[in-house]
Amino acid sequence: MDGARALLVDTGLDRDAARRILKQLTALHVQLAAIVVTHAHADHFGGAGELKRRTGAPVLAPAFEAAVIENPALEPVYLFAGAQPPAELEDKFILAQPCAVDSLLQPGRQELHGFAVEIIPAPGHAHNQVMVGAPQEGVCFAADAFFPPSVLDKYGVPFYVEIDQTLATLASLPALPYGLYAQGHGDAYDRSGLEQVLDYNIARIGTIRELVHAALATPRDDSQVLQQVAGGLGLHIQRPAIYYLTRTTIHACLNSLRRAGRAELSLVDNRLLWQQA
Repeated sequence: MDGARALLVDTGLDRDAARRILKQLTALHVQLAAIVVTHAHADHFGGAGELKRRTGAPVLAPAFEAAVIENPALEPVYLFAGAQPPAELEDKFILAQPCAVDSLLQPGRQELHGFAVEIIPAPGHAHNQVMVGAPQEGVCFAADAFFPPSVLDKYGVPFYVEIDQTLATLASLPALPYGLYAQGHGDAYDRSGLEQVLDYNIARIGTIRELVHAALATPRDDSQVLQQVAGGLGLHIQRPAIYYLTRTTIHACLNSLRRAGRAELSLVDNRLLWQQA
């Protein structure tokens, strides 16, 4: 925010979130200069279309994520292995309202609509997620590059599309030149509290991946692996949407283990089975 204008990072879930943002802008007596979307999950871009319609502010997003923002049906489609998804994958928490993207974000320090920012790649939770640094203020909006411990404990298995990239993103955070790290689902952390939170995230990922590996002691398909991992964490999945989100993380772990030479897959009696290598 530069006194009369504001750069918004992420928009919340829906039109109601957009309207709350508009009320805050009015209270602060600022105009919305542009909207930056860090990644294409509904809770981070669902309000973008309404804000763009009401303010005319341009929307900027990274490549790949921009395609989903403009075509939100892609998310439930990829969760359902490319087929037309069931209704349970089409609620507003997964299927957001579409929004046209005006330009693609590129990594690095730059000026966006009069604001000095740093766009920092942070893949793992989403394919091409970015963080947004404000160098002059010493603040980094880390999006969903990490989660507060309370969120990890609540959901058990967070959503990841790529485990090794997630770990690399977590490892990169302490070297960034920022004093305060805000993220999408809880409190901001200064440098003194950041390391402990990052360690908690790394440990949770390690726990999930090792539970996946343990499940492969005998050949299993992905649904059997998910069942064993959920049981190991004491989870009781009640909604199909949560099942499919959890399955994505299980797939990411399986792929990570295979790349590490710790898992292999085979086709047996028309079943795709995974087992320890």
